[in-house]
Amino acid sequence: MLETTAQKFLDHPAIIEHGHVFSYRWLVGAVHAVTALLGETGVGLGTRVALVLPNGAAFVSSFFAVTHMGGIVLPLNPSLQEPEIASVLGDAKVSLVLTVPEMRDRCVGALRSSVGLGEDSVILLKEPRHPSEALEERIPAKPWPPERAVPHGPAVYLYSSGSTGRPKRIERSHFNLLYETDRLIAALRLSPSDRVLGAVAFSHTNGLMRSMIASVLSGATLIPVRHFERRSVGRIIQEHAVTVFVGVPFMFAMQAETRWTRPVDFSSLRLCISSSAPLPPEISRRFYERYGIHVRQLYGTTETGTISVNLSPSLEDSLHSVGTPLEGIDVEIFSEDRHMLAPGEVGEIGISSPAAAKEYPGLLRESKAAFCNGYFFTGDIGRRDDTGRIYLIGRKSLFINRGGYKVNPYEVEELIQKHPKVREVVVVGVDTEYGDQKIKAVIVPSKPCEEREIIEFCRGKIADFKVPSIVEFRTQLPKASTGKILRRALQTSAPG
Repeated sequence: MLETTAQKFLDHPAIIEHGHVFSYRWLVGAVHAVTALLGETGVGLGTRVALVLPNGAAFVSSFFAVTHMGGIVLPLNPSLQEPEIASVLGDAKVSLVLTVPEMRDRCVGALRSSVGLGEDSVILLKEPRHPSEALEERIPAKPWPPERAVPHGPAVYLYSSGSTGRPKRIERSHFNLLYETDRLIAALRLSPSDRVLGAVAFSHTNGLMRSMIASVLSGATLIPVRHFERRSVGRIIQEHAVTVFVGVPFMFAMQAETRWTRPVDFSSLRLCISSSAPLPPEISRRFYERYGIHVRQLYGTTETGTISVNLSPSLEDSLHSVGTPLEGIDVEIFSEDRHMLAPGEVGEIGISSPAAAKEYPGLLRESKAAFCNGYFFTGDIGRRDDTGRIYLIGRKSLFINRGGYKVNPYEVEELIQKHPKVREVVVVGVDTEYGDQKIKAVIVPSKPCEEREIIEFCRGKIADFKVPSIVEFRTQLPKASTGKILRRALQTSAPG
């Protein structure tokens, strides 16, 4: 599909990075260069290859080179430390790592301790800063012959975030990825005229599928962001006339609060899409007030890929919704005993999708619990309305037991987020000696704030048993690389 796209748009910008344009012609040549390296090291059908690379042309080229060779891609965030990398490399039984020079020692150590391979199994790539530069000097006259990958064979290994337990390996096939990409491009109406901001790490399904792969396979222009910094991202949006901004909630929250020394122009944006964590409606409203465009929620999981996106023309009336399912994806709401519920009823969200994984490899018990009767049970609690719109209510495992009452932390967070002195908030349950939990609000303030202000703000707006009894202020919240808040780290009373 990459070569088909490139043949149509050879001299069209594929990637803009370091102030330079890398065409689709250059991208195909870069992929061929990496295939030469992979072929010399014996990469073939089913070989597991880890990419420990930042967002950029090197990652894009390496991803398509490994799949061209029939290998399985394991994308890893370069911010991971050696023990974290080693744990995943060992579980996935990786044979080769592609990385950049500054990550060499970390990857060599991780590979040696996890699977017993040495530095010869770590290949270093240059990050090209100009189209005249290559990823590797030995550019072949023709590409390495592709392997005949099985459509339903594995293309990529992804890992769950592990924010509520040990990360699980998720295997998605070539067919899974192409089905999701095809439906996503159609739903978002991506085209060569689009310029897509790659602000989320390509090592995560959000950045990988919704910005990197969707952009390249639609002939659009991808603008990778190596590190998210709100002012530099704002300048990129304006200078490069970005049309599609795929991010996570905290990115939009930060942009909404940014004070500019001179006005910025975000009028080129036609879509702002938030995923990986629930988006408080208040953040979408603040972003709209600053830049004149609402942030839309996209719902997906690592196991299923994209499920739905809110593309409603009357978004103000449905800010809480994650929209309707993509074509061919079935979403049902299930009771505790896994019977389907009617519209309006609340239960666990189950997904049946051609883009979904089939199991957690090597984890029989977890697979039986999550993959059942053709559905993946997400652990998300939600409902559908009569129009088919999906509304997320919370995580099954996150509800707080307060004196026998079940409290949805998202409901309390949404209220506290409206306080004028609150930048970010997360609500968790803290175990008590009586077997229930106290409600704790952890807040990053935008202005000096006191505990009593938050408690008084909540009283009268929610039931007394939902009002936090502990309020803790921090300078920042612990987050995974995707922006997902690590709630378990907040369930102790000591600030971090």
